[in-house]
Amino acid sequence: MSKLIQKYNPNLAHFIILIGLSIIIPSGFYFLEGSLISLLFFNWLFFWAKNKVIFKTNKTIFLLFGLFTVYLFGLITTSDFSEQLEATTKHLSYIIIPFSLIGFKLTENQIQAIKKTFIWSTITFVVLAVIYAFYSYLSTGKSTIYVMNSVQSKFMYYGLTRVFDSWHPTYVSFFCNLSLVFVYQVYYTSKAYRLSIITVIVLLTGVFLLNSFIGLLSSAFLILIFVLNLVKSIYTKTTITALAILFSIIFYHVNPFGLSKIEKLKQTEISITDFEFERNILNLRLAKWQTSLEIFKEQPLFGVSAGDYKKVVVERYKQNGFDYAAQHQYAAHNFYIYTLASSGLIGLLFLLIALIFPFFKTNDASVFIIIFSLFCFTEDMLLRQQGVVAFSYFYTILQTGGK
Repeated sequence: MSKLIQKYNPNLAHFIILIGLSIIIPSGFYFLEGSLISLLFFNWLFFWAKNKVIFKTNKTIFLLFGLFTVYLFGLITTSDFSEQLEATTKHLSYIIIPFSLIGFKLTENQIQAIKKTFIWSTITFVVLAVIYAFYSYLSTGKSTIYVMNSVQSKFMYYGLTRVFDSWHPTYVSFFCNLSLVFVYQVYYTSKAYRLSIITVIVLLTGVFLLNSFIGLLSSAFLILIFVLNLVKSIYTKTTITALAILFSIIFYHVNPFGLSKIEKLKQTEISITDFEFERNILNLRLAKWQTSLEIFKEQPLFGVSAGDYKKVVVERYKQNGFDYAAQHQYAAHNFYIYTLASSGLIGLLFLLIALIFPFFKTNDASVFIIIFSLFCFTEDMLLRQQGVVAFSYFYTILQTGGK
């Protein structure tokens, strides 16, 4: 047994587990994340016990600890301890993942391997979802299905992601966008142009089918940044930007692909409502944002706590006459506003510090944080375990190893 322990390579084991997480995070099997994170932590304990030294690491990753203390503080202030405890345990990766990387210096090749694995895992599971949609269509002869209290196309949005339980289309769209960034960093910069084109086409097709509005906007933003990087002239950059804005306006008004969200947005007036015939992707969110901001104004410093938020926001929805939002127990669908309501200005301060501080360091985390921050404007990205783990993982990985 002692010989087996001596031969055991914790560095290799750590890398294999990290590769496993890169596969699982964008997949429909994200419920396995907890098991892999536990293995990562226990492997780190073995590594630390064997070496018994204090390791140096990038101190920026410990900003995640600040985010976690917000949930610990909520355990004291909440009136619903069980809900707060559930929220706290859901965010344990803020602590475990950074701790588990202390002492492990990932090489540039290992970072590249992690990115490649994530790219191909994302592509694999999106393709699997499309194949399942085709199989379902051929089996039933029907292209639509009833999902999320509405009729959905089997090939788009919730109809596409229904193949896996609670596989949220906006999160998958985020993974596609992050994969686009990694394709540029891994394949395009190494002049693998043909492979870059193929993977980009597949990923952009996935973003289109997932039909997440913020996902589509993020992809357009990434394409614009890529094109602007190809030219050096300020005049040319300005012209391209102006044309991109003009194209976006024309695309919105013409809506060549007949996207239902755009059509609904054009057909209804902008107002703060959740009434059936008046709501669209903006109006419903305005109702959610207004309600959460009202909660924030009552307890601006520390918020109502994550444990009490759902109960408080549903009560406020009912008071405001937003019965649809109350029925579905919607959160803010804007993580910054959610943070204000649940954790107050203190919580938002911790969040902004964690998002901004890595920009003062030289690492790959910057683009990841920009994309993640964009998604937080229309989605509660850190309310689901899949979002929490993805954020903790790449926030730490992209600042721990490499250059």
